[in-house]
Amino acid sequence: MASPDMASATIKSANSVISFPELLIVEERLRESFLRAGDTIKDSCLLLLDSGGKRLRPLLTLQSAQCFGSLNSAALDAAVAAELIHMASLIHDDVIDHSDRRRGMPTINSQRGNQVAVLAGDYVFAEAFRILANKHLLTSMSYLVDAIQSMCDGEVQQAEQRYDLAVEPSQYFQRIAQKTGILLASCCSSGAASAGANQDAIEALGQYGMNLGYAYQIIDDILDFTGNPQVTGKPVAADLVNGYITLPVIYLLDKPLYRPWARDMLQARDLSPANVQRIIQALISSGALNEAFTTALQCAQTAVQALSPLSPSPSKTFLSELTHTILYRQS
Repeated sequence: MASPDMASATIKSANSVISFPELLIVEERLRESFLRAGDTIKDSCLLLLDSGGKRLRPLLTLQSAQCFGSLNSAALDAAVAAELIHMASLIHDDVIDHSDRRRGMPTINSQRGNQVAVLAGDYVFAEAFRILANKHLLTSMSYLVDAIQSMCDGEVQQAEQRYDLAVEPSQYFQRIAQKTGILLASCCSSGAASAGANQDAIEALGQYGMNLGYAYQIIDDILDFTGNPQVTGKPVAADLVNGYITLPVIYLLDKPLYRPWARDMLQARDLSPANVQRIIQALISSGALNEAFTTALQCAQTAVQALSPLSPSPSKTFLSELTHTILYRQS
């Protein structure tokens, strides 16, 4: 069982993540899944696996299960499936976004082309459901199927809202619930269900995961402007340049002093490096970034409150402390 004081190291890199013994098993199972593929898909998927990653989704699955006792094989299977679904979605996202790099490494689509990337993503999805079906994890499967459907809807909604300067905070939260929150919620619910938790506990962990997802995505959107590209693995303001109007920008556009010129610049899609720097400075001086962080903090606090019905355990403590790590991460 993971010690709570390891939370601060949890999401920095794959090496720190797999210091959890149970995640070493997940990592090996992921590799075994890809070794069964043909050479092209195998090599492509191993490249993504070896590029690292936070392994947050299997960690949430396993820690949620351990809130109710010792780890069992069902939770491990559900954790592997959850990470496979996440990895498949990343492969497809890179195709949609025409991304050349992820985590500082070349993407599958940039190296092998869109056809191979799409099929590699499909293979990884299929592998996730092979595990869930073979292990008779029907409850976990239902949570994760709901998550995939929601992620697809969220992706479409995000595409439809590109450069839409009228997006409201409520629409933003609906989008990030679909794109990020529901998969984290599903991981937590799936882990709890695999351990035999009752419905109230499953729902409590689902609420924790959803609000953790909100906080995670808002911090991600802040890091789009403040992160070090060598740490985040993507250029500064990449999301803004692609037309994605995130919470910091929504808050900026709500400031009368900044709204007119920011709106004109974004409507013209005049996002030269110099103008991107102007936007970043405005986000800082207007307080929009601080406002976004405060919102993320509130979501993290709501996540912790959702855990209150659960009995005390090291894993409950870990999940509570993980919210702090999410808020102050650098990538």
